[in-house]
Amino acid sequence: MLVAAIVLAAFAAMFPRHYLAEAQLLPQEEGGGLAAALQSSGAGGLANLSSLIGNKQPVEADLTIARSELVLNDILSRMNLLGKPGFRTRDDALRRLHSKIQVVSIRGSILQISVKDKDPQFARALAATAADAVQSRLTTLNLAQTSQKREVAANRVKAASDRLVLAQAAMEQFRVEHHLGAPTQQLGVAVGLLANLQAQLQSKSVEIETLQRFEGPENIKLKAAEAELASLRRQVAAAQERADNNSSNLGYMASENAEYLNLYRDQLVAQLLYEIYRKYMEQVTVDTLSANESMVLMQPAYVHPERQYNMPAVALVVMLVILGVAAEFYVAAPPRRGRER
Repeated sequence: MLVAAIVLAAFAAMFPRHYLAEAQLLPQEEGGGLAAALQSSGAGGLANLSSLIGNKQPVEADLTIARSELVLNDILSRMNLLGKPGFRTRDDALRRLHSKIQVVSIRGSILQISVKDKDPQFARALAATAADAVQSRLTTLNLAQTSQKREVAANRVKAASDRLVLAQAAMEQFRVEHHLGAPTQQLGVAVGLLANLQAQLQSKSVEIETLQRFEGPENIKLKAAEAELASLRRQVAAAQERADNNSSNLGYMASENAEYLNLYRDQLVAQLLYEIYRKYMEQVTVDTLSANESMVLMQPAYVHPERQYNMPAVALVVMLVILGVAAEFYVAAPPRRGRER
């Protein structure tokens, strides 16, 4: 009897034959973003400001989106499955799709979509439709994100542009009032260097303040920015000392030096911030145009040539074999029922 049960379970494991269809999606790395824009502009440590806007979402987020109910509903609509055998109601259809479609992350953050079914054509079509639905959902989310980024970028570009115009106007007014053709040269190179360092110091302070709002105190970017801030403070102190001790910088114009220093520093800060947000605005435009390429179909849906087995039946075969072996040991060496006298 046990042998017959094992044979029947083994037959059920092989027939009816099951087919496995798979499709693979490859997330595209962000080749730009604010960090790349900052690096290309030579902003140095200010590249950490990219953390304020956000980088490529982790693969866990892609998995959550791929397994979401919105994607399953999209698959139902695309394949017109509702009402067909096994998909009579929406709840039944969602439960069956959830059990049939397996989405996992493999090496390289690749999303692998697997479908097992008795019909190879249906399995392949379902895997292909699932891949399309995941791509479509990610595109929709990316467009929503880039729209929000564009609004933020536009506001910051306008604010930075207004600030730069005001700073340049103040600098021009100072030059005209004091009859200076080249203020940096006439008031001393050391003053210009000091203003440059103080502008970087102010920008770094803004960066750290915003990083503290979005990142934890143990964040690596925040610690690196704080170290750069300490280094800039030391450089500013040294430059201040050199400027104060250098009589060739027209020391008798101390008040003019201080005024020019403040104006020049404000202009540099405004120029840096404007360039940062302008380049980010350009990157947001590129991201909008490439929103539908965030997830590329690396491997179109195909049916595995290897034979697939009914895993519940295989598990039953293993259990029956273990039960048979245990029964043989029991018969060969039954337990003693009483003590030997």
